[in-house]
Amino acid sequence: MPIDDALHQSERWIGQCVALVNTLTVPSSNRSRVAAALHQLSIEHFTGIHVLVGTGVHSAAFALYRPQLEAYVRGAWYHRCATDEQVQDFIRGEEPPSPKTQMTALESVGAFEPGSLLRLKDMTWSNLCDFTHGGTIQVKVRASTLGEIAQNFKSEQVASMLTASATTALLACVGLAAVAENNQTALELQSVFNAIYQQATKPFAPPDALRPTSPSSARG
Repeated sequence: MPIDDALHQSERWIGQCVALVNTLTVPSSNRSRVAAALHQLSIEHFTGIHVLVGTGVHSAAFALYRPQLEAYVRGAWYHRCATDEQVQDFIRGEEPPSPKTQMTALESVGAFEPGSLLRLKDMTWSNLCDFTHGGTIQVKVRASTLGEIAQNFKSEQVASMLTASATTALLACVGLAAVAENNQTALELQSVFNAIYQQATKPFAPPDALRPTSPSSARG
């Protein structure tokens, strides 16, 4: 898909999902407020990725996808799995468990199919960290042409990542609706997303650029 088409879709999705999310009222408990804040952060990261792609800053857009994904997973974990003590510890500034621990717990409570989150982590986490922390992938896509240092992502890689980000934003929106105990808005969000993207998308389906790569294929 051309980048312009992916941007057109994500622009429509941002406008409609934000409008629906803004109608939600979150309960006043610490658990609800922490989970809602993290889901909202994940949605905001998606809007940031959209802006970065739109201005051609693709490396930074890829780097922001891991924080978006991690914010969603944390939000879901604090809502569905964390103990009251763990919620309080987080508010006091302590770090949550590792992403793997959170994903395992979410699978165990039925939030996702067994193994689905952990498979995603095994497939993409190394590359996500590489993009975020300036690892070899970020270097290779900026130095793939002799004598030139400039980002060099393929159009389809960028478009695929933007769609993956939009799908993660959907999960965060639905998660926020669940925190607000508003099933109707959750259904409306899913319906709007399906109308815009006109396809069944698998949660966290990783774009090609986030899959394990060989040195030659990473040059994109």
